[in-house]
Amino acid sequence: MRNKLLLLFLTLLFFSSQPAYAFDYLKFALGIGSGYVIHEAAHQAVADINGTPFKWKAGSGGTWVSSSNTTDSERYELASAGLGSQILSSEIILNSKSIPKDSEYVIGMLTFNVVNALIYVVSDGIMYPNDNHGDIEVMDKAGLDKDYVSTFLIVHSLYTIYRAYYKTDIPAYMTMSKNEIKVGVTILRW
Repeated sequence: MRNKLLLLFLTLLFFSSQPAYAFDYLKFALGIGSGYVIHEAAHQAVADINGTPFKWKAGSGGTWVSSSNTTDSERYELASAGLGSQILSSEIILNSKSIPKDSEYVIGMLTFNVVNALIYVVSDGIMYPNDNHGDIEVMDKAGLDKDYVSTFLIVHSLYTIYRAYYKTDIPAYMTMSKNEIKVGVTILRW
């Protein structure tokens, strides 16, 4: 269901925007696709690095399953990898002066990162809070409260939109453990 919501939203965004300049929709779509691939590849990479039993569920897009013997810590790491990769890639893009923020490819990637995070919040937190499949729901079952994760994703998404739109240079930092998430911004640098 989450993949269908994402596809619907991105389609509406794709066909409803009328920029004042020539916009390369292919590059934008490639940026969205790259964001999706990075998200899903992060799940696979964490499983491979940790040697965690992991497989993709056939016929369901980006749905994965792990063994019933997987520990809460391993589930938390697997589930947080996709959304963590989105946050990391957004921060790399927004904090690198050499990456053009007005590139359609970059805009597509940031759009995926923001929209996908918000769709996770809506689908895992509001529409289907107990289906045990979404990344936020799996993190919640592994011990990281989904309300904190959802709040962080909403704040980071809005902050990403602000920084991308105004092209500001306000680096964010984040640390996260099983029991806490610390997020901040750097105002003074020396």
